[in-house]
Amino acid sequence: MPGVRAVLLALLAVLLAAAPASAGTLTAGAGRADVTPPTGYYGMGYVRSDMVLNGQHTRLFARALVLERDGRKVALVAADLGSIAGGMVTEAAERLKDRGFDEGNILVSASHTHAGPTGYFNFSTYNTVFMTMTTPTDQNVAGERDPQLYAFMVRQLTEAIRRADDDREPARAGWSSARLTDVTRNRSLEAHLHNHGIVKGLAEGTAEEDPLGALHTIDPDVHVLRVDKVRGRRSIPIGVWTTFANHGTINPHTFTVYNADHHGSATRVVEDAIRKAGRVPRGQEVVNAYGNTDEGDMSSGLDRRGPAWADEVGRREADAMLGAWREAGRAMTAEPALESRWTRICFCGQQTEGGEVDDEAVVGLPLFTGSEEGRGPLHDQTGVPFEDRRAPIADPHQGHKVQVVRLGEGSIPKAVPLLAVRVGDRLIGSIPGEMTVGMGERVREAMLQAAAGSGVRQTVLSGLANEFLQYFVTPEEYDRQHYEGGSQLYGRLAGNLLKVELADLTKRLVDGRPSPAPYDADPRNGVPADAPPFDPGGRDGSEIEQPAGQVARLDRAAFAWRGGPRGLDRPLDRAFVSVERRVRRHWRRLTDDLGLQILWRVDDGGAYRAEWEIPLDAPRGTYRFRITANRYEIVSDEFAVVPATSLQPVVEDGRVRLLYPPGELTFRPRAARRLAATFAAGGRSVRRSAFDALAIPAGAQRIAAGAAHDAYGNTSGRELGLP
Repeated sequence: MPGVRAVLLALLAVLLAAAPASAGTLTAGAGRADVTPPTGYYGMGYVRSDMVLNGQHTRLFARALVLERDGRKVALVAADLGSIAGGMVTEAAERLKDRGFDEGNILVSASHTHAGPTGYFNFSTYNTVFMTMTTPTDQNVAGERDPQLYAFMVRQLTEAIRRADDDREPARAGWSSARLTDVTRNRSLEAHLHNHGIVKGLAEGTAEEDPLGALHTIDPDVHVLRVDKVRGRRSIPIGVWTTFANHGTINPHTFTVYNADHHGSATRVVEDAIRKAGRVPRGQEVVNAYGNTDEGDMSSGLDRRGPAWADEVGRREADAMLGAWREAGRAMTAEPALESRWTRICFCGQQTEGGEVDDEAVVGLPLFTGSEEGRGPLHDQTGVPFEDRRAPIADPHQGHKVQVVRLGEGSIPKAVPLLAVRVGDRLIGSIPGEMTVGMGERVREAMLQAAAGSGVRQTVLSGLANEFLQYFVTPEEYDRQHYEGGSQLYGRLAGNLLKVELADLTKRLVDGRPSPAPYDADPRNGVPADAPPFDPGGRDGSEIEQPAGQVARLDRAAFAWRGGPRGLDRPLDRAFVSVERRVRRHWRRLTDDLGLQILWRVDDGGAYRAEWEIPLDAPRGTYRFRITANRYEIVSDEFAVVPATSLQPVVEDGRVRLLYPPGELTFRPRAARRLAATFAAGGRSVRRSAFDALAIPAGAQRIAAGAAHDAYGNTSGRELGLP
């Protein structure tokens, strides 16, 4: 027996030595690529010919996480774009097939910022810009595609996934969620209420009328998939894949520079916080791949607009994401379930739940009047919103839609991809467009029912993913013909078709059955991605305007120079405009245009102007701009940053607060924390300090200008008389 035991132990040792150390365990990597194109393109989303993008506030990126286990790979990607052209994904998959990728394991979601470019779509409709009352002569009403822009997007998407795949190491992953209830509202309440049989005219509904409560009118869930590398006993966070339902429309169409809207802040805040909390090595990429989900009728842009509000909303989203990220750290596994199923479905007049879908795409009147955040061309001329207008006679497929345009073959996708991805105990379903929260709820429930008994605990939707076919709504919402219903192209039941097909994909996945045969269609629409890269821009630059010698915090420092046209001078993936601070004999970078504080524009003649909105806590000292272009470098004159003197003391609830002037580009708090002031009281001076508000001493008569300050030395700009 001892001899048999020795033989068995020796055989076991041989088998263990022969097995790869990572067999059955997860590997993962993170990558990103710059998708900010040259300037001069129309903005995608507001479809206005007076929205030509002429600069940059936040850089646009594609961020990717690649997961692999037992030979099965998945790329989870989010891009700071209005939407995803299906041909981009097909082309990227083809270029990455030697790495084990195909259309069935790449999920690319758009953030849906309305300040990304258009002109890269395979189907002409989404390259179209409608006329406005201030129509420029070069309007793109024909839907012309820019071959260089399309090829650029394909290359950069491919590069983001390739970089993430190259970055793979042993890893662990885990899910968690949070709720964010106070930053979005349903912009089409009356359509949503119709799901409950409640009929209200335009602007007559309230969230409180929802029988399931006001919270049911939004999707408050923030989903976070955390991914950490494992090196020995150390975990190194490399990022998250996140979703939250919120339109990219906080910045209005008049803010005509590339920007990622609220996603721009949420991604950067989360990435910086993870890098710091996880003590991530400098060379390791960290990404927050934040796309979108069922945001079709979700908005933070109904009451407040502009980049400072976008920054504030993004920071609230980041707080929720980071809370979920920390919670996910308690449930990490190196052996998550990892599997996907994919197909392509056609809108071909087939039967689905409730009847037939249409086989022809039809645009309704509400599309031309625009949504609440950005009314469109007809509204410019009439001042009338055309939502909630219905045709008196119902079409068999299109219902009571007031039909405006029938879209022919080649101008719109007729077939769309669908993808179901299981990671651990959650299942992700792709939506090839914008889905309302009402329809999203139904799709998630159908997928969860199809996954019953499989260990899947929750379903998550990835919106604007892998293709774009406008909106998907419930039949009841469609009947009200708000902006979303009027923009559902293939009739009243198009959303139901997605629900049925995603539930079928889910059932096949959990049962271990193959995907259904995809509909035979070319998402590239015959468009090649072989155009050459953009020109690297000007060969040299020259100063036009130097910064003022002294600039106060909360104001903007500016520098102007001349280079090449269209922003072609800006390099990809690295800083173009930097602000440096002198520390003893060395210059150290404080911020750059990869962040949130710098805005630059360029005119047709190649004249650039960069502005830095100086934070309230920027260190005093000597600064300069550094421009690092593809082919030249310029350094500005030095300037001094000094404390602000623009704070405003006010009396609120019998106490003194110190208010900051509102930010324009970035969020800043309304009032100072840790403030102090000297009160004049009957010929004597009384000093008070507090965390947020100062008690007024007995007999105090006033606070002199400059006599109140915050923790950073910023002071009040005027005298405050006290009652």
